[in-house]
Amino acid sequence: MKIVALAGGVGAAKFLRGLTRVVNAHDVTIIGNVGDNIWIFGVYVAPDLDIVTYALADLWDEARGWGIKGEGFSIRDSLKAFGVKEAEWFNLGDQDFATCVYRTLLLNKGEKLSVITDNIRKRFGVQSKIIPVTDQELTTMVRLDNGWVSFEEYYVRLRSEPTIYEIVYKGWERSEPAEGVIQAIREADRVLICPSNPLASIAPILAVPGIREELEARRHKVIAVSPLIKGKAVKGPADRMMLQLGLEPSPKGLANFYKDIVGTLLVDELDRESVALSEINEPRMVFCDTLMVNEGAAERLARFALYL
Repeated sequence: MKIVALAGGVGAAKFLRGLTRVVNAHDVTIIGNVGDNIWIFGVYVAPDLDIVTYALADLWDEARGWGIKGEGFSIRDSLKAFGVKEAEWFNLGDQDFATCVYRTLLLNKGEKLSVITDNIRKRFGVQSKIIPVTDQELTTMVRLDNGWVSFEEYYVRLRSEPTIYEIVYKGWERSEPAEGVIQAIREADRVLICPSNPLASIAPILAVPGIREELEARRHKVIAVSPLIKGKAVKGPADRMMLQLGLEPSPKGLANFYKDIVGTLLVDELDRESVALSEINEPRMVFCDTLMVNEGAAERLARFALYL
């Protein structure tokens, strides 16, 4: 069975770790979000791509939700000592920094992000393919009271606290799917949308021309896993973002968001009553325990999603 997974960061990392333990990891192709990518400290950081890579390499610092477990922060601390203001809010561990330096060196030589990402996942022994949705820069931007900032700055420096009034995916019109993305979707027996923030993690993927159309043509194969339980995000600001941007943080809101591209929406058992009251016709709703409290729970969720 060939499987494609559209992935953001933390929720996707947990889900994919479970998925790659219940199927042959070589049969999984991960299409990663690039909307969080940011130039900082002179290097190009790809948070979601790296979180997924580290998780599948069993190196991820899950307690923090990012970076490599056990690594030091001497580079960040030295930058702080030099008065670099970004070092006050953006934490990048030493080994993580090395990954980003490597990425930047190759980008500066003209290499494609997708090729670099493949090199990185092989370096860490990850068997599943990880492909950024596009090689072009595509940045998720949010409008706050005092203007526009990148999503990464909103999420990290501002701790997701300000109200968002608008969201855009800067550069989408100049982007195109990275090599291998469209082919993977066309050849997939299942396309899984990980339990990721629909607006910050999945929408940037869908913004790349051609992706949405490919999914629409195969929606019977597409299964999305809800990142919400009883209107609350398991991790991150998805529920607040949805509410602020006019999308109900509920199975109904997710159904409206995904209805053209998803055949089945997998939601938590605790949302069964909400779904019944909403009278949702499509996509098809299926219920199970979606809370990934440990690796066993992630494996059960992945297995359930695969064999619906």
